[in-house]
Amino acid sequence: MKKVERWLVYCCLLFTFISEMLLSPFFPQLFSSYFQVDGVQATSLFIICCRLIGIVMTPIWAKVAEWIPLRKLITSALMAMTGCKLLIPNAHSFEEFLVISLVLLFFQSSIYILYPVMIASCKKEDEKVKTTTTYLFLFHGSVIVAGIIGSFIINWSFPLDSYYLFAIIDLVLAAACYFLLSTRYSFSSKGKIRNKEDLSHAGKWQGEFLIYLFIVLLFFIGHHTIRPYFTAFLDRTYTLSKQGLSLLYVMPSLVAIILQFLLPKRYLQSHIKMIFICITAVTGGLLYIQVLVEDIWLFVFFRIMYGICFFVSLAAIDVLFFKMRMGKESPLSYSLVTSVQNIALLISPIAALTMVEHDGGEGPFFFSGFLLICSALLAFLFSISTHKASLYQIKKGVGHSENK
Repeated sequence: MKKVERWLVYCCLLFTFISEMLLSPFFPQLFSSYFQVDGVQATSLFIICCRLIGIVMTPIWAKVAEWIPLRKLITSALMAMTGCKLLIPNAHSFEEFLVISLVLLFFQSSIYILYPVMIASCKKEDEKVKTTTTYLFLFHGSVIVAGIIGSFIINWSFPLDSYYLFAIIDLVLAAACYFLLSTRYSFSSKGKIRNKEDLSHAGKWQGEFLIYLFIVLLFFIGHHTIRPYFTAFLDRTYTLSKQGLSLLYVMPSLVAIILQFLLPKRYLQSHIKMIFICITAVTGGLLYIQVLVEDIWLFVFFRIMYGICFFVSLAAIDVLFFKMRMGKESPLSYSLVTSVQNIALLISPIAALTMVEHDGGEGPFFFSGFLLICSALLAFLFSISTHKASLYQIKKGVGHSENK
């Protein structure tokens, strides 16, 4: 992928992230004041519907990308997104806003396949690590930018008018994709399985992929369960201003911005499995420690440490996928990873509420720490299993060569 194409893909992802997250922290206030409905219930319904669209549509778009050239697919999706964003400010009820938003997400979910496409275009392993960390940099950067800008836009008389600007941006990006994206990016299905040995290998890859997906599920539920009641826990434990609460909440994203320039990417690429296992286990332990500390500055220190581990493990879990046989042979299978992430985002608020009701504000921290340690343990067992399997294949290959 050429440099100009990479920058274009990054722009598509960045503005999609910002437009999606711009008003999301303020949905309860928006729905209550703008549409005169119960903001809490409306927000829950909206988030559940949006997650379900992401779970279903991302793998479908990956399949569609095998039949339709990427340039045509992304250009058409951006045009459709433009139309939806022009309609959103004209919604007169929550129901209209919900329907238009779901149609928008129907097309917008196709934009997320640009990430595995860009990874697939990387010829060297260190380029994949660089692309992964840049993607995470864009994501966390958009969280901060959207949070800051959204706090001002929500005070407008008509905050939904902000979608007009993003409609214009999507239109410009659609034109740029049509003229700048190469027509060579298409992902036709790989060759058919021809014999029992190929079938055995394919079944093995699928089994490994299912284990990987379970690791991803535990990992993301673990990290997101602490979020819904994080500021409530801090407000009860320490005396902090609203700005202080917000700063601690976005601390991992701020750390991610800094680490993008400091992370030794070559070392990450060459020791990916052990880094993920160790860092994820340490992150689980840090969540336990955050509950136990009483001094606010110690909490800030461990929150920063958590942010470092979170960013490194996020990069590692993606790089791990693209180093697997499944990731190399079928990079668009990453759409299934995205769907599992959305499932985790759907489960985590329910898990958080259950743990708060059962164990108070500390409950989500204990539960999240337990899940992250389980994810690290499963990754360790998975690493041992795949290592033994690779050794067996090497011995089997030697045996065959000796018998010839």
